[in-house]
Amino acid sequence: MNFFNRILHYYIYDMRLKKKLVVSHTILFLIPTAVLICFLFLNIFRIVMDDTIRSEQALSSQSVLSVENLVSHVTHASDTLTSSYVIRDMFDISNAQAQGLIPSRSKISNLMRLTDTLTDHSLIESVRFYYDDHTYHRLEQFNTNAQRLFVPLSEVSSPWLEYFNAEGWSKFFFPKSALSEKEADENGPLAYIKPIFYRSNEEDVPKIAAYAAIYFSEDAFEEILKKDSSLKGEFSFLINDDLDLVAASDISLFSGNFAITAFESDPDASGQFQLVNYEDFSAYTACFSLKNTDWYMVSLIPRDQIAGIGHSVVLNFAFTYGMIALFALFIAYKLSESIADRIIGVALQMETIRKGRPEPLELSDAGNDEIGVLSGTYNYMTAEINHLMDYEEKAAKELRNAEFRALQAQINPHFLYNTLDMINWLSQSGQSEKVTEAVQALTRFYRLTLGSKDLISTVQDEVTHVSLYMQLQNMRYNNCAEFIADVPPELDHFSIPRLTFQPIVENALLHGIMMKEEKKGTILLTGWREENDIVFVISDDGAGIPPEKLDSLLDERTQAAVGSSSRHVGVSNTNLRLKSLYGSGYGLSFTSVPGQGTEVTVRIPAQEEEEF
Repeated sequence: MNFFNRILHYYIYDMRLKKKLVVSHTILFLIPTAVLICFLFLNIFRIVMDDTIRSEQALSSQSVLSVENLVSHVTHASDTLTSSYVIRDMFDISNAQAQGLIPSRSKISNLMRLTDTLTDHSLIESVRFYYDDHTYHRLEQFNTNAQRLFVPLSEVSSPWLEYFNAEGWSKFFFPKSALSEKEADENGPLAYIKPIFYRSNEEDVPKIAAYAAIYFSEDAFEEILKKDSSLKGEFSFLINDDLDLVAASDISLFSGNFAITAFESDPDASGQFQLVNYEDFSAYTACFSLKNTDWYMVSLIPRDQIAGIGHSVVLNFAFTYGMIALFALFIAYKLSESIADRIIGVALQMETIRKGRPEPLELSDAGNDEIGVLSGTYNYMTAEINHLMDYEEKAAKELRNAEFRALQAQINPHFLYNTLDMINWLSQSGQSEKVTEAVQALTRFYRLTLGSKDLISTVQDEVTHVSLYMQLQNMRYNNCAEFIADVPPELDHFSIPRLTFQPIVENALLHGIMMKEEKKGTILLTGWREENDIVFVISDDGAGIPPEKLDSLLDERTQAAVGSSSRHVGVSNTNLRLKSLYGSGYGLSFTSVPGQGTEVTVRIPAQEEEEF
């Protein structure tokens, strides 16, 4: 249950939208249809098998009718022959013939013409009349080389003659097994033999005067049976009551066991297919009785063949369903892609806000649906936000300029006044060289401080500016502090905001060194590059800063509460300017030990002057 809950939670809350939509479409489409298809497969297989059996049933029934038509043609020919006036006249005078009379040649010619008419050689191959030897000697003269119509019974060595001698025998159709080999080769493989009766004047019991034999081919029957065997492996054959083979669609497949098993399964020859188990296989078998004969047609369809048809149909259906399912999944995927990609695009684009400005979506075809409206609205919102950010940046830049101007104005006027007093004193004392040096230093100092409206200067100018400041202060305070600038020349042309060093050095001098009893000390400015940043350290060996004040030194709110102290305002303003320009990872940091000195670290990005 926990595993199921985890899967469900992942599907509902954690799965990616595109995958979720595809899985959802797959579940909604495949599970119901798969259940339905499984149900249909079972029914389709059964329906196909039933339909195949019904089709074979109808085809076999048609074959039975075709065989019966051939049989009817043979019996009709026999009836036509035996009921003709020539045959009647011949046997009406049988007693006279027994006294030595011979039928007229004209009657015999008529009989021969009739047999020629009946013999079409596509089915009926020949006609023979069998007489006893005494009668045959009178009719032998009418036989010709082209047509031997009359044959003595003494020449008959076939089993069929014995059948007629059996009491109550009424069978007229004889298979090849009932004929002698010579008889079958000369006349035909199948025979319809009918006795011709006459009544004597002395007896009322009819006697057999002769036998009229019509020999016909098995080829026409085999052709019908082959057409009946429409399926691969299907086998049909004709047999009689004695289970003798009459004809088969494939003689090599026939076995007497087939006939025995088939009749045992359907003794009434109902003509209905039913599953029968043979020695080596199972087959759907049907037995059909043929009218006016003792023949039966048996059709066998291997069960595997019918099952194969069902499997083939089911496989075709499954393939069709698979193609439809793939097409449906493709459509579902494209639909999911259309929905998910656009939503994901909006979401990912919104993520860019965390790293900077929001970027508009590149919309080649956003569409007119709700997602298209969302994408368009996002682009409109992005444009508005960027417009507001541009306005804010412009305002911030103006604010920084104002802050810089304020910082310029915050340079202690007392510094200027005291410096001018110092120059006046030097002038009155006749130290003209010192006066010149002081005036030049003050001029260069204010030129660097006030001479440009740009917020950005170079490291070289800032070092020069703070060096001039310390030169003037040392002239005023009698060289109270040694200032050392150890900045490598390769940093000279990197950019740095104006007045970055001066407020820090001023604090180091006035609130560090000047707070010592001896009022002497050293201020050191060093710098180096760390990968993509530049680090400056301004250290002094002054009085230091108490720990309780160190944490709040750069707090803007604290500076506002303290008042106008240049120490706090100048340092705090410098820190805020650096963070505003470069981000929260840059600015000032302090370490201090009371009585030993203070160290201020300045971190800015390494940017060439032209890059800013």
